[in-house]
Amino acid sequence: MSATYADVDGSPDPAYAVASQEVVDSWPDVQVYKQHTRHLLAGCGPVLDVGCGPGLDLVEQGRGTAVGVDASLAMCLTARARAGPCVAAGEGSALPFADESFGGVRADRVLQHLAHPVACLREMARVCRPGGRLVIADPDQETLVISVPGVPPALTDRVKALRRDIGYRNGRFVTTLPEELDRMGFVDIATRAFPLVLTRADLAFGLPGWPRLWQREGGFTDEEIVRWERAVAQSPIVYALLYFTVAATKP
Repeated sequence: MSATYADVDGSPDPAYAVASQEVVDSWPDVQVYKQHTRHLLAGCGPVLDVGCGPGLDLVEQGRGTAVGVDASLAMCLTARARAGPCVAAGEGSALPFADESFGGVRADRVLQHLAHPVACLREMARVCRPGGRLVIADPDQETLVISVPGVPPALTDRVKALRRDIGYRNGRFVTTLPEELDRMGFVDIATRAFPLVLTRADLAFGLPGWPRLWQREGGFTDEEIVRWERAVAQSPIVYALLYFTVAATKP
């Protein structure tokens, strides 16, 4: 996942990466935490959406009150077509905006993909006005639960560990955010958790192919891979993960 979304334009199929993000953004469980982030930013305009992706959140935040920035040209073009010209190309670690330009700054499912998420966090703080709000949403891959009927728990545990440690550059960073923000002097730090639950393997972020993708790293035998692929194709699964929102006020 980080290999794709840390460099969408360099991925094998940028258009697929854009479309996949639009699909995930439409899921009801995802919409619940997104609505909460918008509530946290109410009255904090203008709002900067760091890693705005295809621009769905810009539209929801409100035309004329939100600005997007994304490192991907494919994402920027899609966002501009959807939300208008309020989208800039730029890296999270070097945001192309002046100090204290925004009353609210958000990042949704962005920091997990970055090699240096603290650098992005500092940039978000830099462009936020005093009294403004930072709002960040990310899953914590440590909370991932997977149950596939017919697959031994030991095999599932190996798959989960690879998803957590190889599939993401910083898949557990979000739960360190309260400490990071406190260290940076932010106040009114608040954290909430929101569950995502899937029962279809074909929706679960490529889950059927993970053992084959990470065969060398996980030491999976051909027999284990076939067993996994047959099991996920034949049975309902449980894929559950906690998404966290962390909000804080710049003093």
